[in-house]
Amino acid sequence: MRRLHLFEFEDQSWFPATLRRGMTNYLAAAYGLTPFPKLWAERLATLMKPEEVSQIVDLGSGSGGPTRRVVKALEESGYRPRVLLTDLYPDNAVQPSEGPIQYWPDPVDASNVPTELAGVRTMFASFHHFGPAAAKSILRDAFTRRRPLGIFEATSRTPRAVATSLVIPILVLLLTPTIRPVSWLQILFTYLIPVLPLVIFWDGLISQFRTYSVGDLRELTSDLQAPDYGWEIGVIQIPRLPEGVPYLIGRPSGIPK
Repeated sequence: MRRLHLFEFEDQSWFPATLRRGMTNYLAAAYGLTPFPKLWAERLATLMKPEEVSQIVDLGSGSGGPTRRVVKALEESGYRPRVLLTDLYPDNAVQPSEGPIQYWPDPVDASNVPTELAGVRTMFASFHHFGPAAAKSILRDAFTRRRPLGIFEATSRTPRAVATSLVIPILVLLLTPTIRPVSWLQILFTYLIPVLPLVIFWDGLISQFRTYSVGDLRELTSDLQAPDYGWEIGVIQIPRLPEGVPYLIGRPSGIPK
């Protein structure tokens, strides 16, 4: 496994909550310009049944990121998702309760999800934050409990993908005015004291290096095999772009592709 688990600001417990919130606000706005939520929803839908209410337990949610757009894409395709956003360190200042989306207030360890949180487990653009041992534990917990699992990334450990990170500071400057609501602190740390463009660029760049490849995902699941649970691992191709992004689906028996 040639993946590099390098330093990211967002992972550090000492990183100021104000800056962390500024990063997640930017990412939520940025996802609106990408096809990722729709493409992820298409794969996630294979774990759901149309017209039936499907519980989704999103792990490592932060403040929700792209989840709202994924839910919208699912609803437009005839699915009825109900989502619980969870995190090991819940942000009590950000607790969305918007229609089908609720924020779980208690800490949730993605490698040991409480039994009362049943449903399809998801991770959107967050799996790369976990080192191999922790990542394996997340997969093992879903496998052992026979829970459906969808892991989707927006990054890829390829030279072209790494090169795209160079435009991130410019995107931060351009997209910040579109954030709603946008706080004066977001403006301050973007334009007057440009901390956010720098830390978002760094974490975005390092996320590319941290992303598990298709081969890595196969290695992580190699000893998690059973007749009643299967793994689907592949690459989601991005329209008009040469690079795809990896994904993994864990599927208990009885859930067809």
